[in-house]
Amino acid sequence: MAPANRRVGLALSIALALLAGAAPAHATFPGHNGAIAFISNGSSGDQQPIVDTRGLYAAGPGAKRADEPAVLLECQLTDSVPSGGDCTGTTYDAPSYSPDGRRLVVDTGERLAVIDADGSDLTLLPATTADDGNPAFAPDGRRIVFSGANERGTTDVYVRRLDGGGARVIVYDAADPVWSSRNEIAYVRDGNVYRADPNGRHRRFVTSGVSPDWSPNGRRVVLIRPSPNLTFAGSTGRIYIVNAGGGGLRRVGSNAYLSNPAWSPDGRWLAFDGFDLPVRKRRLTGRPITREIAPTQIGDGGGFVASYDPAWQPR
Repeated sequence: MAPANRRVGLALSIALALLAGAAPAHATFPGHNGAIAFISNGSSGDQQPIVDTRGLYAAGPGAKRADEPAVLLECQLTDSVPSGGDCTGTTYDAPSYSPDGRRLVVDTGERLAVIDADGSDLTLLPATTADDGNPAFAPDGRRIVFSGANERGTTDVYVRRLDGGGARVIVYDAADPVWSSRNEIAYVRDGNVYRADPNGRHRRFVTSGVSPDWSPNGRRVVLIRPSPNLTFAGSTGRIYIVNAGGGGLRRVGSNAYLSNPAWSPDGRWLAFDGFDLPVRKRRLTGRPITREIAPTQIGDGGGFVASYDPAWQPR
């Protein structure tokens, strides 16, 4: 394969791998717009030795592009062997801020972790299942909701306290949980978004879609409706906003290859990523300005950087 074609093939492989996983949860709570946290994976490509860098980063408030983001967590692997940084977790996904913006909960592989917003004081949480993921804070900041692998090949939705005690299932065979400022949990089952109380009761259908995030006031939901013309699995499609009761559905933009939308704390912007696209933010009010926050690109020799899973800090 020619070098150019090889790089294109690598780019597609990266994007497909990212999109094939479960969509991360996000919880956006009201406040002023703080930093945008995101996940980034990179590789040196054909250069020897092969150095992979994986981590959690944050672009400061007002940043147009994360050329020099804050490093919150970073692990370097040389020829697949940890060689630098903090490799407590060798993969990172699905960051989500606490209501006061002082902490993040993040998927570090098979387990979840809580970390201060400046990257200090990483604490791994006890495993509930063989693969815990997609965490999001409760509005009280003392509990989280998350998904956990089950024996049926799907995930269940759990709630747990952060100060100890076991986790409990609130919805079986569900994913993408996220907790609103009005104390409701949205989740996905069979390609549809539902909402329920924190005990999993009073369940209500919202609309079809995946990857939900609540607006800061808890009255609306942003989500992805996967594009039917895509030939791969994943939570990629068009962004829609809907009222919590299921009415007022409207599309945001026309791009059919977007994923992982996250509301800004002031409710006026959305952050998102997409198929082979950087992390961006788009203004919802006034002129629809779109700005790049973190890059996704292919370099010479097959090297790459892929940024995704934005989460917005309230402050």
